[in-house]
Amino acid sequence: MNWLAEYFAQRTTPLTLSLSAHPPLAIGPDGPVTQPLYALPYPGAELVFSPGETLEHGGHTYTVPARYETKGVLATHAIGLPPNAPCPPFFSRVAIYAPSPFNPEFLVSINDVFSFIPVFAKDGSPGFFGTAFELTEAAGAASRLRLPWTFEGYISI
Repeated sequence: MNWLAEYFAQRTTPLTLSLSAHPPLAIGPDGPVTQPLYALPYPGAELVFSPGETLEHGGHTYTVPARYETKGVLATHAIGLPPNAPCPPFFSRVAIYAPSPFNPEFLVSINDVFSFIPVFAKDGSPGFFGTAFELTEAAGAASRLRLPWTFEGYISI
């Protein structure tokens, strides 16, 4: 069951999003190396509903779909770093967009760098996962091997 359809239909606000980001393996001289897992601290981040809107720019009219998005600064926990190592901030913005002419399915966007269609658990729980490639501009050198990131999340009221 895709819980997002129900939340968007009822305009439920706020929602709480628990989310973790698994970077791809780093390829080093000794083979693949795992990287730290990034997670939003418990109980997660608050998502606020914004209705769809129509914008005009440069003589064109655009329709922005309804969305849930985070507000303010997001804290990040990193799992797999040495004790007392500083945790680099990872999550800065998370948005979930309703289906629209731009995207036929719900779309999760993270930091405006990653986006994916969430796949929900078959058992009916509001847990989901998705994979996404980092945008080429954000990834750095284009010659670098690009592997997908994996995201796991859980949405609750």
